[in-house]
Amino acid sequence: MISSTNKFEQLPKEKQARIVDASVVEFSERNYETASMNKVVERAGIAKGSLFNYFKTKSSLYHYIYHLAIGEVKAYLRKVRDETVDLPFEKRLTKIVDSGVQFITDHPRLARIYFRLIYSADSPNRQKIVTELQVLSNDYLGEIIQDAMDRNELDPNLDKGQAVFFLDSILNRFLKDYHEAKSHGDVDQFNRDEWVKGITIFFTKGLK
Repeated sequence: MISSTNKFEQLPKEKQARIVDASVVEFSERNYETASMNKVVERAGIAKGSLFNYFKTKSSLYHYIYHLAIGEVKAYLRKVRDETVDLPFEKRLTKIVDSGVQFITDHPRLARIYFRLIYSADSPNRQKIVTELQVLSNDYLGEIIQDAMDRNELDPNLDKGQAVFFLDSILNRFLKDYHEAKSHGDVDQFNRDEWVKGITIFFTKGLK
C-alpha cells in the first residue's frame, strides 16, 4: 500500500513545489493552531480533496514541511563545515555565524518557522522536535569545538558540553533578534560584520 507521503512525492515536481511553497507561507505567517489547510489549497491552486489525499492531517503536513526545512539547514551546515575544515577556529566560527545570517537572508520564511518552533509551545510534538534539533546542534557544534581542542586552539580541558550550550544559546539569540529586525525593516540596528566579529571574539577570547 502506498503511503500518503509517497503519493505526494510521486506528484510532478512543479505541483509538489506549489504545495510546499503554499505550506511554508501559511506556517510562517500563522502559528500552528490558526494555520489553515484551506489557505494552503487556495495558494497552491489545487483541490482540497487532493491535499488530504497526500496529507491526512494538518499535523502530517506540518511535519513534512518541518523535515524539509531541517534538510535545508543540514545541507547549509554541512557545506560550511566542509569548506572551513582547514581554517583556524576563529575564522571557522566567523564563517559559521555569518552563514546563519545568510540562511535567514536566503530563507526568511523557513527561519520564521524555525524560531516559532523553538520559542513557542504552539507546534505539535514540539518537545520531540526540539530534542532532534538539540542533537543536531550538539553534533555539529561539538565536532567543531572538538577539532579546535585537538589543535590546542581552545583549552583541551574545556567542558565541551558547556561550550556547545553557550555557543548554541548565543547563536540562537543573535539570529532570532536579527531575523525579527530584518522582518520589521529594522536590520540597520545590526552591523552584520561587527556582530559576527563580536560573537567570534567573545567566544574565542572571552571578556578578557
